[in-house]
Amino acid sequence: MTEAATLPFSGVSVKLESPDRAGTFEAPVGLTERSVSFSKETNSVAIPDAVNEDAAPFVARDVVSKSVTISGKGVMARQSLGRWRAAFEADGPVRTRVDVAGDGTGGTGTGAGGAGHWEGLFHLTSFEVGAIRGERCTVTVALQSSGPVPFTAAP
Repeated sequence: MTEAATLPFSGVSVKLESPDRAGTFEAPVGLTERSVSFSKETNSVAIPDAVNEDAAPFVARDVVSKSVTISGKGVMARQSLGRWRAAFEADGPVRTRVDVAGDGTGGTGTGAGGAGHWEGLFHLTSFEVGAIRGERCTVTVALQSSGPVPFTAAP
């Protein structure tokens, strides 16, 4: 039996472009959970059977739009508070990157072990800072894509 090759927590990271150095991406500190979700909005129509009109038709779907959502939560690191606040206060989107590490085992033609990154423009649509007495401050964030978010395979 061959065991599945998996990634550790650090194998997926969310990074925001530095406001001071274009093209440089930095991961805000403190996220202990993070995820990226891909969705398609579709329209559907039932296509009747041309031979047997009484047969239950199959549904055909056409893609209307695509969207990517990034979410994260964790502890509110002081060194990241300013960056999250600036991303929320900005009226324009922030260039964001989701890195996926690879292990060099190949994969399905998408880089070494599937390694690479998605990159695009995102709006920080939700930014929540919380606190519970006796615990550390927390942060919860959500980002929504604005435009394409292509995947670039690692060399």
